[in-house]
Amino acid sequence: MFALKDFEQARALVGDRVRVTPLLYSDSLSVATGHEVYLKVESFQLTHSFKIRAAYGGLLPRLEEARRRGVVTGSSGNFAQGIAYAGRELGVRVTVVMLERSARTKVEAARRLGAEIVFCPNEFSERAKTVERLSREQGKLIVHSFDDEGTIRGNGTLGFELLEQLPDLDAVVIPTSGGGLLAGVAAVVKQRRPVADIYGAQPEHMPSMKTSLEKGAATYVETKPSVADGLVAACPGRLTFPLVQRYVKDVLLVSEDEIVRAVAHLFEQEKLVIEPSGAVGVAALLRYLHGTDPRRKVVCVLTGGNVERQRLVEMIASVFPA
Repeated sequence: MFALKDFEQARALVGDRVRVTPLLYSDSLSVATGHEVYLKVESFQLTHSFKIRAAYGGLLPRLEEARRRGVVTGSSGNFAQGIAYAGRELGVRVTVVMLERSARTKVEAARRLGAEIVFCPNEFSERAKTVERLSREQGKLIVHSFDDEGTIRGNGTLGFELLEQLPDLDAVVIPTSGGGLLAGVAAVVKQRRPVADIYGAQPEHMPSMKTSLEKGAATYVETKPSVADGLVAACPGRLTFPLVQRYVKDVLLVSEDEIVRAVAHLFEQEKLVIEPSGAVGVAALLRYLHGTDPRRKVVCVLTGGNVERQRLVEMIASVFPA
């Protein structure tokens, strides 16, 4: 169900409902790492994150059922906004279950786009239980934010764009949590360009994908709160993990300080507003791929730009004090 033709069909279905986001050459990161570094700027996407790709990918193949029943999902914020936007455009009622600690800006953004928000305790497992309960009690269709055939295929549209924008790319670094974007992009890129290396990047405080790869099976881990509040999955997905095992070379862990420094670098040197979750790939690039031979064409996917203004100011000031 994840052959290249399946991703091609998903791309045709999603069509021009999403933006083709720019791939920008980064002189500052190229100089810093010794590689030829490019940034895939998904903060310029609709709702300012890649999640709109997953949202359309999850809704369009079962649109009539979604319209009839309404849908329910769980999200830290970016998928909430993506599916709220897609639901509004497609005439689908959307309910989103969010952790109580979710960023208020993301909660209010999803509400403005028409989603009903239901809060749950600050445990990933509690969010899943609440989604299942609402589906059972209200008859709503569940659209999983990352562990869903449609959302994974929708994320694969980003992989096609990368290969069209930089056909001879050597490596791609992608922030990951449950693995939806990592799995979708890796499956497309590796089937089209097998010589490319795909890396996931994850906070040390939330190492579910890295731990699972080391153990050889999807594994629940204890997580700590992270500045990267969009990467909260305590376990990879049932569908995503085998794809990551098959197509991803490694998952690279980064510290909280490294994530903040990546956010500040992107703002100061690239003039880009990127949320901490979206900057994790740059943090991994700077820690692990700095100075490695040979010189390669490396893409860092900047997955989103939905960061609270005051938090952004604080992070930049902590790295570049006035």
